[in-house]
Amino acid sequence: MDEKAKILIVEDERIIAREMWHKLKSMGYDVPAIASSGEEAIKKAEELHPDLVLMDIIPQGEVDGVEVAGQIRTRLDIPVVYVTTNDSDARLEDIKRTDPFGCLFKPFEDIELHAAIDMALHRYKMEKKLRESEEIFRAIGTAANDGIIMIDNEEKVSYWNEAAGKIFGYTDEEILGKELRPAIMPKRFHKAFEEGFSKFKMTGQGAAVGKTLELAAVKKDGTEIPIEMSMSAVKIGGEWNAIGLVRDITERKRMEEELKQSFKSLRRGLNATINVLVAAAEIRDPYTAGHQKHVANLARAIATEMGIPKEKIEGIRMAGAIHDIGKISVPSEILSKPGSLKDIEFGMIKLHSQVGYDILKNIEFPWPVALIVLQHHERMDGSGYPQGLSGEEICLEARIVAVADVVEAMSSHRPYRPALGIDKALEEISQNKGTLYDSEAVDACVRLFAEKEFKLK
Repeated sequence: MDEKAKILIVEDERIIAREMWHKLKSMGYDVPAIASSGEEAIKKAEELHPDLVLMDIIPQGEVDGVEVAGQIRTRLDIPVVYVTTNDSDARLEDIKRTDPFGCLFKPFEDIELHAAIDMALHRYKMEKKLRESEEIFRAIGTAANDGIIMIDNEEKVSYWNEAAGKIFGYTDEEILGKELRPAIMPKRFHKAFEEGFSKFKMTGQGAAVGKTLELAAVKKDGTEIPIEMSMSAVKIGGEWNAIGLVRDITERKRMEEELKQSFKSLRRGLNATINVLVAAAEIRDPYTAGHQKHVANLARAIATEMGIPKEKIEGIRMAGAIHDIGKISVPSEILSKPGSLKDIEFGMIKLHSQVGYDILKNIEFPWPVALIVLQHHERMDGSGYPQGLSGEEICLEARIVAVADVVEAMSSHRPYRPALGIDKALEEISQNKGTLYDSEAVDACVRLFAEKEFKLK
């Protein structure tokens, strides 16, 4: 029992009214007033707004008690419990129409009165919470930009918010109570949906439950559109119902396609730039051009073997294809010199990493191509050039290109020496794994040749 509940008594017999007043006070209720007529009952209810009205079914006055109760119930939203001696079928039907929260027939025991009031107050409190929840749900459904669709255990639409109507073009009258499948689902999906929903009805489980999927749907005018749908399951009345959040992603798909085409255009432009740079290197030194192509292929294979993300692998391949572009600043007679180089000549060659970086740094690649070119001669122990970086100071992409560069260079013919072969190259990187070269890149490279029959080409 709520100790502070206010109860308005409506009773035309004064003695009975006072007796009821004392009973209610002794039970701990607040009884601010007694009304003896229908008109007075409405007035007191408006003034005091009690938690409950205890209504004599035939109070004095011109207005019938059932009519009074109906006004108090609907207009003022106050629960009513009837107190009456009239138990005729006709009167009971009148009472039902006002949606009462209880009915006591005189005479009754105190315990019956107490129980009727407590049950009425509890029911009203629960119904009020339910109404508030429904109002919140309706407000959310109305304000939501995404469509909200609920389908019952028979595959019929039981709820459909305004956004869903805008997406698919149906009014509430056209869709509520109708089967969802023929309304918005392409025919090619009907069979799979029927099979999946049969399982869902029994278990609340399904391939789409708890997931966000991209699907196709059909509007009222027959237009097929891409949608994003998140589906969940809820049990109502012992039966599984499905709730779907639906978003029209037509505009997003259009933008994705535009972005894809822009990216393809960018890739074509970048590849054209790379081809120009490779051609420039080939004119200066045919050995360098072929070397860069082979390094690019091997570096890409090593990165793939290491599980590097695809978007990074393309940058590694591109950097490998032009990693020696800086050699265009080196005199061709030094590049093609058959004998050993003097210190000053080797010093000029060592500048090619920095020169390559300076050439590439202002080109807007989506990958750190210029940085890879700058660092591809750095070594894990800090003995490399041009900056003497060590360990993870060297970007991973450059460490991969470095391994590919050494293996290809040692395996191929050069003006100053014959080819040493792949075995010698693999021996070099294996012996210096972790010291000069990245351990993971070396292991991946060795696996390519030993286990996967990779060929330099």
